[in-house]
Amino acid sequence: MKVLLICNYKPRVGGISGQVEILQKKLSNEGHTAEVFNTKAPILRRLTLPFRLKASGKSFDVFHIHCCSHWGFLPAIIGVIVGRKLGKRIVLTYHGGGGESFFDKHPKLVRHFLTRTDTNIVLSEFLAQIFKKHGLPYITIPNILELDDSHFRLREKLNPNYICTRAHETLYNIPCILRAFKQVQTQCPEATLTLLGDGSEHQNLINLAEELGLQNITFTGKVDNNEIYHHLDNADILLSSPTIDNMPVSLLEAMNAGLLVISSNVGGVPYMVKDNNSGLLFKSDNDEELARKMLWALTNQNEAKNIILKAKENISHYRWENIKEQLYTAYGLPA
Repeated sequence: MKVLLICNYKPRVGGISGQVEILQKKLSNEGHTAEVFNTKAPILRRLTLPFRLKASGKSFDVFHIHCCSHWGFLPAIIGVIVGRKLGKRIVLTYHGGGGESFFDKHPKLVRHFLTRTDTNIVLSEFLAQIFKKHGLPYITIPNILELDDSHFRLREKLNPNYICTRAHETLYNIPCILRAFKQVQTQCPEATLTLLGDGSEHQNLINLAEELGLQNITFTGKVDNNEIYHHLDNADILLSSPTIDNMPVSLLEAMNAGLLVISSNVGGVPYMVKDNNSGLLFKSDNDEELARKMLWALTNQNEAKNIILKAKENISHYRWENIKEQLYTAYGLPA
């Protein structure tokens, strides 16, 4: 089987690109051909993408499109148009937590392209509900997590070492984490916070940290996806505060490394993190509630440890071995 993975691709950054990299590796390891066609390009060069895809896609059996909202929908438009012209099997995976507003705003565009695929894949029940609302066909296959037990470390004691691995973009609402950390430091001055990555809000976040007078805070800048587990191993509690989200792999990576996950209760997150069971959830943009959860973890060590162990048990659902049969069926290939 020859599979062309079509997406807006940036190497070693996680997110959609990270999933595409994992999928490419898994397919290749099983003897299939899997290559990436990158639709991320300057505006003028985008005009040439259909012609380039038509030329390079002729020898492939399956076009597997990975897309999301707004400009992230471009792979769907190009992939479906060219794929149908070439008579390819078209599989589309829809990512991203902003699907509901995008589908509501552009229903004709979405319906036109998502009814011309052979299979649509959604990653969680959250997106499944949106597809149902718009009468679109779908199957549910979650993200793939490369589970390696060597990454897991059960902390005998949770220390106030917090980490956030989300991109520095508005939708991830990292100012909420900074405000909560300010409250935590008033009771726990030794607390540390590490913020991985960069983005359009990076400098604004540095400025806010200075305005709040935060201590023991580290901005790492851009971090290669291969280095994530190194940074997770040096922390105890992962913080995530997006205003919209779908199925963030960053939470699964933290669970796989033995961290306690505290996240805002938005989008697809409550379908993958059960409050007080496999993680802790708080109301979106409520820094006071987040701060309380951050401190609760330190004073309720046994309960927190049980949550960590439950989370580790649950993430086996995301193993390649438990996903590939459904994916191969979508490709028209026996598992």
